[in-house]
Amino acid sequence: MKTVVETQDAPAAQIQGSQQATGKARGLIGWWKRFVGCRLCRNLTAASFFAILLIEMVILIPSYRNYEQDLLRQRVDVAAQALTTLLTQTEPGGLSENALQRLMAQSPLEGIVIKGETQDLATGAAVDNPGPASGELRDQARTASGNLAVNWPSGVLAPGYRVQGLVNMNQIPGELVAFVFRILGLSLLIAVFVTLVAMAVVDRMMLSPLLRLRGRISLAGDDAEHPLEYVRAPERCDEFGEVESAFNDLLRRNASYLSRLHELNSELDQLLDERTRSLRRTEQELEIRTLYDQLTGLANRNLFEEQLERFFRLPAAQHPATEALMVVGLNDFQTLNGLAGHDIGDRVLQEVARRLAGFSSDHGHVARLGGDVFGLLVQGTDHEPVETRISKIIEACEAPVVINGHTHECEFSAGVAVAPLDGQDARTLLSHAEIAMHRAKKSSGTQVQFFASELGEQVQRRKALVRDLKVAVEREQLQLHYQPQLDEARRIVGYEALLRWQRPAQGFVSPGEFIPLAEETGLIRQLGDWVLEQAVAQLSGWVAEGFKGRVAVNVSAVQLNDPTLSQRIAELLQRYRVEAGQLELEITETALMENIDCALSTLRQFRAQGLLVAVDDFGTGYSSLAYLKMLPVSRIKIDRAFVTGLPGNHQDAALCRSIISMAHNMECEVIAEGVETEAQATWLTGADCDELQGFLFGKPAPARDHAALARKF
Repeated sequence: MKTVVETQDAPAAQIQGSQQATGKARGLIGWWKRFVGCRLCRNLTAASFFAILLIEMVILIPSYRNYEQDLLRQRVDVAAQALTTLLTQTEPGGLSENALQRLMAQSPLEGIVIKGETQDLATGAAVDNPGPASGELRDQARTASGNLAVNWPSGVLAPGYRVQGLVNMNQIPGELVAFVFRILGLSLLIAVFVTLVAMAVVDRMMLSPLLRLRGRISLAGDDAEHPLEYVRAPERCDEFGEVESAFNDLLRRNASYLSRLHELNSELDQLLDERTRSLRRTEQELEIRTLYDQLTGLANRNLFEEQLERFFRLPAAQHPATEALMVVGLNDFQTLNGLAGHDIGDRVLQEVARRLAGFSSDHGHVARLGGDVFGLLVQGTDHEPVETRISKIIEACEAPVVINGHTHECEFSAGVAVAPLDGQDARTLLSHAEIAMHRAKKSSGTQVQFFASELGEQVQRRKALVRDLKVAVEREQLQLHYQPQLDEARRIVGYEALLRWQRPAQGFVSPGEFIPLAEETGLIRQLGDWVLEQAVAQLSGWVAEGFKGRVAVNVSAVQLNDPTLSQRIAELLQRYRVEAGQLELEITETALMENIDCALSTLRQFRAQGLLVAVDDFGTGYSSLAYLKMLPVSRIKIDRAFVTGLPGNHQDAALCRSIISMAHNMECEVIAEGVETEAQATWLTGADCDELQGFLFGKPAPARDHAALARKF
């Protein structure tokens, strides 16, 4: 091995050659290529350029507003001066229409209305809704041709005259455009000049020294055995000089490291042994971390169940007087995540976890079970029963969470399973507590639900309902009823197909009960396909009888996320020879927002096929108007909750008017459901609601009643 102090002429020659090559690139073209090739220089220059443009744009906005106001004021002042001259030079009662027309020809006035004590005159274009001439002119409404109607009160232009005028503002837009172009040109010129200066400074202060240092570093890296050959005195006394000094120190240290290379070889073996032991310790730590939730630091479900099983195996003498397993879930946590962001949602979960941990002395007896659900072993005492302790836990959790100065209100639902009444092992108690929590979430006004025998009966009833529903779908025991939809003239323009289930021995089952079960169990696709086929087949029969309207079919969130749905509908329409424009698919706001990207894709396929799409139960979900405007929908359906209070409830009336106006502005038709009284129908028709649906016109009935309804309406 060569010694590190050995001198060679090759490295010095390489450095000198590099410097000569750098000197040859001093021309403008070489400088430009070198500057553009530097990412740091490009970023700094671009940042300077756009920052200056941004500042100029910020200055432009108020300048534009002020300039527009000045232009408007000049036009209005010219008109006012002309009117003042006419009125002051004319004897009272001596005004004529010809004089006003001559004035209009010589001024920017397009229309004049003069009201005096003895004479009223009007000529030219009509002056509607004039604003005060002394007010903020740019905020006043203008006519379709761009003119501005202003009003001068009595005595402003001449004593005894109140004047209204329509001032021609057609030249204003052109002058504003010219003003903007002048300002933009000046801004661009300033930005380019400052950018060129910044480029020169960056090249002088950063790029050239950086390239020379890079050349030294590159050569030193290629010749690792002779680091001292590349030590040079720093050229500058600023930060670059400090970097060069640090590089020189690095080269000197590298030289000393080379002389100790044989020592490092022996130390490397020792380091590998230590590393192996460290990896083993890390594996043990990772094994421990798999038992805890990484976000909150609480135990996860596996550790929680393990600790609970260990606890319940203790002798009875070591157990408190009463003990219960509590499962707590945040209500509408997805809404909080969507509105405030996932970072805020995570911090809320961390704060809830901290509060829950304060009620447990054993870290394994409180856990995050998943998502926004937490589990906690609650132990009562003679002085504080379980119910009291649970109430304190809920109160502590529902206290407002303050993050970055913003207060977040959280609501909770809790399920409680009491040992040994509701179970004697951890798995059973946890399952029962989760069932009770879900029951509490569904029960309005119920915050804490204890698992009891009736809950168990409800679980069994749900299982039986699922079983019977599967049989009903397989044997086609369900049927469709149709409810008419009428236009403003009370003519039937369509029907909504509504699914009904008459359960053998038990009777009628509400769709609000069995449709969610079908979605949970996966039956909804088979059930939805059956409904679509039955509705299209019935529509085909009605069309053959001369029916010109449409049939609306409800589509669930599960169906909406099925990429093959549009293809199956197309096949049905072709098989039964039905026009796509006669089939309407109704989708709720909630279904749309579950997976907005997938929903948009499916709806665009519907629109491409010519199918009609309606948003059902509008106003009751959490849809964003930003998404709603992108949806290819043709009809919006006002939910019955807003129709019930009409016409007496002012809030319902205001909401309905807003929905109708918004839908029409979006070029959508509006249909109101739940119309049960003539007063409601009359009010909705007067509010420009396009179509009506409800018990007033007919309850959902089998298809065989279609002919009777058609004759009635």
